[in-house]
Amino acid sequence: MTLEIGQPAPPFSLRNKKREEVTLDSFPGKHLVLAFYPMAFTGG
Repeated sequence: MTLEIGQPAPPFSLRNKKREEVTLDSFPGKHLVLAFYPMAFTGG
């Protein structure tokens, strides 16, 4: 799936650094920045 600039993010869930599940719906009306580092914990 490819998103275009300005397009709303699809629903998703993930775990925060406290290992609590967070969903996009947890932040209604807020602007969010989602950053991830896929190689950060791979040891390579």
